[in-house]
Amino acid sequence: MGYRIDTVKSRSKLPARREPYWHKLVTRQYLGFRKLENGEGRWIARWTSPNLKFTYQALGDDGTLSFDEASEEARKHFRMLESGSDTKYTLRQAIDDYCCHLEIDRTPRVAKETRQRLFKHTSESLLSTGIASLKTTQLRRWRDGMVKRNDDPEVVRKSKDTANRVLSMMKAALNLAFKSGIVADDTAWRRLTAYKSVTAPRVLFLTDAQVLRLLEHTSGGIHQLIRAGVLTGARYGELVRAKVSDFNPGEGTLRLSGKTGTRTAYLTDEAVEFFNQMSRDKLPRAYLLLRDDGTPWGTSHQHRPIKAAVRAAKLPRETVFYSLRHYHISKALLAGIPAQVVAENCGTSIRMLEKHYGKFMAADRRAMFNAVALAGITV
Repeated sequence: MGYRIDTVKSRSKLPARREPYWHKLVTRQYLGFRKLENGEGRWIARWTSPNLKFTYQALGDDGTLSFDEASEEARKHFRMLESGSDTKYTLRQAIDDYCCHLEIDRTPRVAKETRQRLFKHTSESLLSTGIASLKTTQLRRWRDGMVKRNDDPEVVRKSKDTANRVLSMMKAALNLAFKSGIVADDTAWRRLTAYKSVTAPRVLFLTDAQVLRLLEHTSGGIHQLIRAGVLTGARYGELVRAKVSDFNPGEGTLRLSGKTGTRTAYLTDEAVEFFNQMSRDKLPRAYLLLRDDGTPWGTSHQHRPIKAAVRAAKLPRETVFYSLRHYHISKALLAGIPAQVVAENCGTSIRMLEKHYGKFMAADRRAMFNAVALAGITV
């Protein structure tokens, strides 16, 4: 008795059975439809190897995939098998291999943070999925799952920005597997794009008076942390990881480690005096900056005390610890310090300075050109 599986009507008439109804696509390649007792159906791909062994792959249900879509998924699976792609290489393995690559190409800390972020936002079932069989819909659901449902647009924007960052990491891991020849097709993740227009809002530049008010409304550990941020322009994570042995009072330098690697920051006399105070009576392996209870600062520990200080000082709500970095860099550029020197001291790039501090660099350049005497020519 003949049967068809290429239309909804014909599939609805098929009796339920465990053995799929097979439709030949080309030689050795079949698309199957398994009819369940409850009336639902499942698509299955079957490939016959040259030595006549069957390989099966579940594709999805007929409520999600049409016949044409299931056929395309089956053909993609067959191309993968014939290309020699590793069908058992999972997303977890791809992330692990990428992080091992980062340890060499970047730093162990970057590799650790990348692994933590990806595993935090990825379910066990998705981690166990072979990347050769990943579908764009799976990755889109994973990306969308990182977005918070909230009435506050800023909360949603921030979560989308985070999702974009994690998506970028995931794509990098998958692309490494693709470039290494482990999989032959990158279509599933190449189709998935990042959210648009969700990058950080305008950069807040504090005034001298605002920074002084912030310092006046703090004390103890948070006061010391804020002062360190003002004096160095360093990132929060870099400062709280700095130890006494990283400070060299003779040379007036502080060794910092963070997202851009390890660098030596040159300090002002005021900053040298400050870190002399912070290192007094401490062992070389002790942290320079500590909380009020004597414990090290950890991830996000600064958020609440900074918010309280911002409210007390009546500063803009968007003021965060990173605002101190903006303040330091803008002041350095206005003081005429060459952009390259500022970039190296603060662990950033000329491109990022031009992007966020262009108006200060322009003012600095005009001042320098105004100081140039052009053959005594006047207008």
